Amino acid sequence: MRDPQRYYYKGKWYTSFNAFVFNEGCKFACILLFSICGVLFPFYVNGSLQRAAESIGALFAHASTSAQAPDTTTKAGLMALARADALAAGIPSDLFIRQINQESGFNTNETSPTGAEGIAQFEPGTAAGLGIDPWNPVSALQGAAQLMSRSTRTYGDYAKALAAYNGGSGTLQYCLTTYGSQWLSCEPAQTQAYIQKIMSS
Repeated sequence: MRDPQRYYYKGKWYTSFNAFVFNEGCKFACILLFSICGVLFPFYVNGSLQRAAESIGALFAHASTSAQAPDTTTKAGLMALARADALAAGIPSDLFIRQINQESGFNTNETSPTGAEGIAQFEPGTAAGLGIDPWNPVSALQGAAQLMSRSTRTYGDYAKALAAYNGGSGTLQYCLTTYGSQWLSCEPAQTQAYIQKIMSS
């Protein structure tokens, strides 16, 4: 007759149900710990653990911000939204905030003489092509951050991504091809000033 104080599970006898729970709980905790380490270790090796943690945190913050209907009525609220979008996109949040401040001063109703619209100053055709509503700050900021993220990956750094955003990717590509490392001197004066103001502030 089996001892009622002992517990049998998957071919093993435990002295009590509590012992079973403790043993299996430790196994689960170890598996969970090793899984987390396996995900984060590659980031630690290449020195990007902090960036990974910031991006993960930003994703949660961004989801929370979206769920709570972000404040788009004040500059502080718009800056907070821009910061969350930048971190979620994996770009420097301080540079992105300076960029949007340079574009519109965080004015959601800004228009330019050339027809650029909204807080991120998208041309209507560009906004339509990207599926962005330039007058909706939530859509525009997220779209601008994602665009800057793609351009940074394409061209290698944020300064070149700024050149593409302000002066066009065609102009940037010509300058890179023709002038190489001196590409910035080839850009229009307005684009040079734009990049210098954002990158050196």
